[in-house]
Amino acid sequence: MNDVLSFRSPTAQVAQDLFNEHNQTERAQRFLAPVSEQNLWYEHGTPHHSSDLYNLEGQKLTALNSHKVLVDTWTGASTGVVGDKYKVTQMRDFTQAAEAMLMDTLPNDKFKDLEITDSMSHGAAVRCRKYTFPAFSKPIETRLHQTEVALTVALIQSYDGSTSNGFVTGLLDFFCANGMISGDYTKGNKRHTSGFNLTNFMLDMDKVVRNFYRDIHRYQIMAQTNIRILAAEAVIEALPGMSQKMQDKMKDQYLTEVKTRGSNVWALASALTYYSSHNSEEFPVKGSASNDNVTKSLLDRSRRVTNWMNSAPFQNLLLAA
Repeated sequence: MNDVLSFRSPTAQVAQDLFNEHNQTERAQRFLAPVSEQNLWYEHGTPHHSSDLYNLEGQKLTALNSHKVLVDTWTGASTGVVGDKYKVTQMRDFTQAAEAMLMDTLPNDKFKDLEITDSMSHGAAVRCRKYTFPAFSKPIETRLHQTEVALTVALIQSYDGSTSNGFVTGLLDFFCANGMISGDYTKGNKRHTSGFNLTNFMLDMDKVVRNFYRDIHRYQIMAQTNIRILAAEAVIEALPGMSQKMQDKMKDQYLTEVKTRGSNVWALASALTYYSSHNSEEFPVKGSASNDNVTKSLLDRSRRVTNWMNSAPFQNLLLAA
């Protein structure tokens, strides 16, 4: 199940009040529920977790010291097996540190109409909280079209070893709800090891949030950089790791963007980020009808799109235009 909760503040309250109000809702409490660490035991060669040293037959279990089990305290279900050096960062600690950083970084008026969206995948093993700041927005204009883009900050956490501690800053395009990632995605990821320091991690996040206006300027340049449709299609064909089927779908999406935005680099970027922002008929998440995998899949797509937009074919298009 994809567990998504959106909260839009009714008034321009003090930022701390906004965060407190959201975090006290039942569904936010579920999102913030901690995980516990339990021993991994062997019984007849089969690993499992248990709070008891003995099975029902009185046979002593053997501990597997190289690994441990993480358990969701809300449901009591295991979220995954991780190595013994895996350092758990609780989601509540992660969000509190991020929210303190945001309050220190952004003026109070930027929290007006703040939207907080919580989503989870794989039985709450993967969690993502996204903050969208409509009051912290700027226009992006092409020859045919104007839209507003707002600052977004996303926190990413996993309790199955599939994803590092992470944050993503970016821009939300109000016209199509596409999410544009700002900067280098990899710089916002730190592994779950004993060397992970949440305070230092927040300092990295603070630097990226402050680059919002720089990123706005970069996207405005894309919007003003006109290109031929054939040139955009050639870039799509050259993007690393994109199958023929995906290339055909992306070309179609680019032509859809061109109808509104014109044929420019911004339209190409919008086509790419449409793929990473939507579980749609054009780009369905495989298995999403029966599995709670949408949040994790869209995060994986965001990484892919970041790599595409940082790749030589895309960057060379800007230089050549």
